[in-house]
Amino acid sequence: MADKIEYRTRGERKTGSRIGERLAEKLNTSANAGAQPQTLEELRAAVKANKATPVLSAEGPDADRVLKPSISKSPFIALVMLGVVGAVVLSIVFCGWYTLVRSPVPAVDPGQEVAVIIPEGAGIAEIADILVERGIVKNPLMFQIMARLKGGGTFFHAGRYLLITGSGYEAAIAALSVTPEPAEVVRITIIEGLRIDQVARSVADQLGISPTEFEERAKTAAPDYVDKYPYLAGAYGDSLEGFLFPDTYDFTTDSTVDDVIERQLARFDEIWKSLDVEASRLEAHSVVELVTIASLAEREARLDDERPLVTSVIDNRLAEGMMLQFCSTVQFLLPPERLTDLRLSDEDTRISSPYNTYINEGLPPGPICNPSKASLEAAVRPAKTEYLYFALTGTDGSQTFSKTYEEHQEALRISYEVFGQ
Repeated sequence: MADKIEYRTRGERKTGSRIGERLAEKLNTSANAGAQPQTLEELRAAVKANKATPVLSAEGPDADRVLKPSISKSPFIALVMLGVVGAVVLSIVFCGWYTLVRSPVPAVDPGQEVAVIIPEGAGIAEIADILVERGIVKNPLMFQIMARLKGGGTFFHAGRYLLITGSGYEAAIAALSVTPEPAEVVRITIIEGLRIDQVARSVADQLGISPTEFEERAKTAAPDYVDKYPYLAGAYGDSLEGFLFPDTYDFTTDSTVDDVIERQLARFDEIWKSLDVEASRLEAHSVVELVTIASLAEREARLDDERPLVTSVIDNRLAEGMMLQFCSTVQFLLPPERLTDLRLSDEDTRISSPYNTYINEGLPPGPICNPSKASLEAAVRPAKTEYLYFALTGTDGSQTFSKTYEEHQEALRISYEVFGQ
């Protein structure tokens, strides 16, 4: 059958016998000994004996083209390639599994009943993040997948839910599929000039939120809001003191500590932007320093029209290198029941604290209360005066402002007559 095999090279047809002759010529050239094969059978024997690889060559225009038989790949290489592919597949599967089941946040103790607030208009991704944050489920992506498989996500309702930490995906999906009871709305008012601990008690009294939880959160939460309000990066001790804007708010009875804090911060930001602070003022003071000045004006002035005068005294004393020596900075360090004291003792003025402006130069390191809009306006636009002193002299809260120490001594005499020693 071999003699009948045909080989084609670009239009030429050569029979097996002609190919055999060409192979014989190649073998004759490379062989070290032995007679030239004469027949095809002898050629095959010669190939086998010399372990030569037949090389098929064409004549004519393609005479230089060499045609080689295909060589199968080594089994070892095939195994290596198979192993590489398998490793890649396993890596992909593992990464996908890890993404689904891993917990991206620190674990929360299971079995606790917590209130979960789903905001109006929240999508499934936002709901998933809320559930992870509250410790109900471990992974937001897994929740989204399971919710969609069960037909959820399109019928979850906004509102307040009582869920159990660690209860898992199916329990959360089932709970969120039930329309929550409408929450009662409560209107609360937070007055100006309160410290964080006082704000906490006011909110607790009106809304029923834990005052301890509110105070602890408000005194450490500044880093959590820096992305939204960059000026909080300079908050002293990470406290939100000064930025919890005093106002009247409507909350539902199921509101959380963060709900209240976020509303107050948003309101402060709204008021601050409305002040349109001049660039020169921001070059002289940071936002935290301006809020600190506002808090001093809030605590030192009783009348709104005197707040710009107080801030002018602050500017003038700082420019002169004088210590502020404001009673309000010491009262900030005293218990709540002493915040209304008109007089401080010598011992009070020696309290060791960076807030005490009787022993430290410059402004205190942060606000001493949460000031009103009037005080914020006074801080960014102080009056232009030469006053260096002021003293409470009127029962209506009015004060006497003085340029010299002698004038101030006379004002103090009047204050003692009106209010006593």
